[in-house]
Amino acid sequence: MKVKFKYFGFFFLVLITLQSCKPDDRYYDLSDDAKDFLLFEINDTFKLKNLETNEIITLKITSKEIRHYEDGPNESSFVYLGPSADVYIERGEYTFTDDTNCYDGIVAVEANRDGGFELKAFLGNCFGNIDYSFDYQDEFFTTIDVEGIEYSNAYLLRSFPDILFYSKEKGILKIVDDFNQETRFTIVE
Repeated sequence: MKVKFKYFGFFFLVLITLQSCKPDDRYYDLSDDAKDFLLFEINDTFKLKNLETNEIITLKITSKEIRHYEDGPNESSFVYLGPSADVYIERGEYTFTDDTNCYDGIVAVEANRDGGFELKAFLGNCFGNIDYSFDYQDEFFTTIDVEGIEYSNAYLLRSFPDILFYSKEKGILKIVDDFNQETRFTIVE
């Protein structure tokens, strides 16, 4: 009986030791370059023109946040040898809407585990479809024409059937129906 308690005590001691040797948590931060996508501050405004209705829409930034959130364990779930480190991913976003809360959306950038970032835009309600989700997939234009004005460094975000052109200096440049090749919204300066 004493031998069983001895082995049990040894096993318990090893288990406590492993539990106390928790690896450091991992943090994946946004680079300064990625944070540049969040160019607006709360109460800033920008304007878009709905080319279908000729309406000029003034959009106001209603919130802006950059924070880390927990993204699960840092180690494989197949082998468990004690506690695992937690992973925290940094995400930044700003939300915007017009005075009627009809045109609204979110622009978000999130760090990923390979050192890069994910850029997304979500548009709803009056933009045409509820819960439009645009994703950046490494498509970039050094210059783009918007109503006769040349803009530089435009990032292309896709959401079938539309595409959104985004600039770190100006925000949303234009939204194009890729199926019909018709521009639906453009920046107004």
